[in-house]
Amino acid sequence: MILCFAGTIIQTNAQDTTKQTIKTIVDSKHFSFEPINITTGRGSIKQLTPGYIFQINGDTLKTYLPYFGRAYTAPINSSDVGFDFTTTDFTYAVSEGKRNRVIVDVKTNGRVNNVEFSLVVYDNGSAYLRANASDRQSVSYNGKVRTK
Repeated sequence: MILCFAGTIIQTNAQDTTKQTIKTIVDSKHFSFEPINITTGRGSIKQLTPGYIFQINGDTLKTYLPYFGRAYTAPINSSDVGFDFTTTDFTYAVSEGKRNRVIVDVKTNGRVNNVEFSLVVYDNGSAYLRANASDRQSVSYNGKVRTK
């Protein structure tokens, strides 16, 4: 019985440590999210090649993410189909979610790139990113969070 109790304490302490580590990384505002796949608004999942990124580096947000889905307005430039921009005009908020999750809400304030991102980071470093834009259907990405 003592071994079971000790194992429970060690497991709980390890979970608190990993959650605190993830929270520290997110609070530092120096991390990147690397997507593995994208889920479109219609529910289809597409695997992604490496190289896409959602990166917070202090006061700078850099996104290079693909987009598959329905756009409500056509982009002027064909290269504006995905989320491919760098900005310093955004809000950043961190909160703790249920079951060892940390939630990061990022909202850009630009006239052209007005997008709301919600990043849910799990205690093992895996993450889920949802992108909502006013001119297109929302999409989500699954991937990993890495420190810079």
